[in-house]
Amino acid sequence: MRRDRLIAYILIGLMLAVFAFIGFQTLKVRAEVNGAYPEYSSFRADPKGYRALFETLAGVGTIRVDRFLEPLAQLPASSGKMLVMAGLEPAAPANETAKFLETWMTKGGTLLITFSSLDTERRYRANPISQENRAGRPQVGESKDWGFKILYSSRNLVGSLQSNLFSKDSSWSGHWYFEPITDDWKVLAKALDLPVAIERKYGAGNLVLLADAYPLSNVALAANRNAELVSWLFPQHSIVIFDESHFNIINHPGIMSLARRYGLDGAFVAILGLALLYLWANRYSLKPARRKTADSNPAVSGIGGNEIFTNLLRRTVPAKDLSATCLQIWKQKGPTNPVKQARLENLANALPSTTSPVERYNQIVKLQHS
Repeated sequence: MRRDRLIAYILIGLMLAVFAFIGFQTLKVRAEVNGAYPEYSSFRADPKGYRALFETLAGVGTIRVDRFLEPLAQLPASSGKMLVMAGLEPAAPANETAKFLETWMTKGGTLLITFSSLDTERRYRANPISQENRAGRPQVGESKDWGFKILYSSRNLVGSLQSNLFSKDSSWSGHWYFEPITDDWKVLAKALDLPVAIERKYGAGNLVLLADAYPLSNVALAANRNAELVSWLFPQHSIVIFDESHFNIINHPGIMSLARRYGLDGAFVAILGLALLYLWANRYSLKPARRKTADSNPAVSGIGGNEIFTNLLRRTVPAKDLSATCLQIWKQKGPTNPVKQARLENLANALPSTTSPVERYNQIVKLQHS
């Protein structure tokens, strides 16, 4: 019974684990589709995400793609790698962040930054007059250390990219454009004669800026894929890392994550298999059970009345008082011959104390029949 109960508990636990796994996967899908991840995150699968770009590059056999979920201080070696930081606000990065990125580019890495104009567009739609009064060119961001400004255009820069690097079929959509304030910038592409993609050397590496993150988003790649721009930004035989730490998506590894990281998946499968074998061995014995033979004489033997009376006497009357007790009962129930009673009393008193009860009984019987 206890083994059956244990198996029932195990089955209930397995069912709960399956339901928990299904629930986790459901929440994960809903987070990817319903916008729980930030805009332009490579985890996000709705129109405002970058997951389509991530999976497209992952499908190219000559490009290695990964996500970075650690603080920037733990960035891997930069040589031959590209770091993608998508959906940044136009504000200049913090000094500590800029220092890490500059060091990373100086050692041979390429940093690609795409800016998000969604919040600015919402704000300008709510109050368009106050911004357009600024000489017609409102500034939304500036980085003096890196030498560029980001400006807002009231016109939507929809049209073909003007560039020698891309075909005429390459398109662009957005409201932001750049104004380089140093001479080391190279304009890669323009939209309506306004720079929207610029590049500069930074030590042994490069810094590439796109004025808007939309052209690489899921909806843009699905509706009007800019293949020329994607193939130029991500060349063959490159390593592309999508940074998620600037979205505050930081990896906090649990037991299963550490197990997958160190290749312990097989160990967990082996432990689970051994546990199942142990439960099976305890539930079903390989040795045949011994059959119990029925007793040929199931009746329980009892005792007679004489044995009961003898046992009762042994328990209640001491051996030395047995003769006196019997004589006393005989005097009360036996014949009332005064002569025999006197002779029996004299005989009981005359016998030595060492005489056994059997000898006393024999003497009394002789006297009775004399």
